Amino acid sequence: MCVAVGLLVRPAAAAEAPRTLAQAQTGLTTAELVNAILGYTVWIEPDRNGLLLCVSRGAVDAEAILAHAKLLRLRWPVSGRTIEPDEPPPAPCDVIIFEGWQALPQRQALRSLAGRPVLSIGQGSEFCSDGGLFCLTPDRAGLRFEVNLDAVSRSGLRVHPQVLRLARPRPQGGVG
Repeated sequence: MCVAVGLLVRPAAAAEAPRTLAQAQTGLTTAELVNAILGYTVWIEPDRNGLLLCVSRGAVDAEAILAHAKLLRLRWPVSGRTIEPDEPPPAPCDVIIFEGWQALPQRQALRSLAGRPVLSIGQGSEFCSDGGLFCLTPDRAGLRFEVNLDAVSRSGLRVHPQVLRLARPRPQGGVG
């Protein structure tokens, strides 16, 4: 089951942009949306030293995503690194931003992550269909995302209900 959320994106003025999903109506950049998702997700591992955020090399907002994540004030510090698209993701990644991957290697990577506490974020509805947790899709109204509730449930991650409160159902028979 996927839930879609519509958000407006304002690419400029990052200092003014909202930092939480609750303020999404004013617009978020991709980096800020990723941070908001991270802020609403809990990893159930009390002895962790920190989270490793892995972003595909060449992702449009890779530098901004990594820079923003290091500023997050979560239960654990967040560090980041880039990874090669189409290569199996490194085992220590707690969050993986998929961008620029070919369909088959991405599907295989998502299958290998199924049931593990790894937050996967990618592009398009098919990413959720293939087992991704959060799927980002730009549209006329801004940036929309979907939550794959089945994959989230199997991952063991806890996602705050605020994410679902912002969701709006996808229209029947088409892309939301």
